[in-house]
Amino acid sequence: IKPIANSTGRRSALALWLTQPDNPFTARVLVNRVWQQHFGRGLAANASDFGKLGEKPSHPELLDWLANRFVAEGWSLKKLHKLIVTSATFRQSSSSEIADLAKLKDPE
Repeated sequence: IKPIANSTGRRSALALWLTQPDNPFTARVLVNRVWQQHFGRGLAANASDFGKLGEKPSHPELLDWLANRFVAEGWSLKKLHKLIVTSATFRQSSSSEIADLAKLKDPE
């Protein structure tokens, strides 16, 4: 990265650190937020609190696999969205008999 005049370079250093392949948090947070967009809830309950203090993901192996693939494919959001929406998980129905009965009793 070419230094910019009148810049300390701190933002560039931060951007480089955030996008390092050995930094697990950035890719995991992005993947979790995309998952949350498609399914209504993320693999980790709190999309803003990752790491040791946050709640553990419901499917940590899936989150890690998706994050690794996301990085390996050049941080392509388009490829990540395509992977998720063509998955068997995405194609599953979100309705159940109990939910259908509840809607009949209280459509609102």
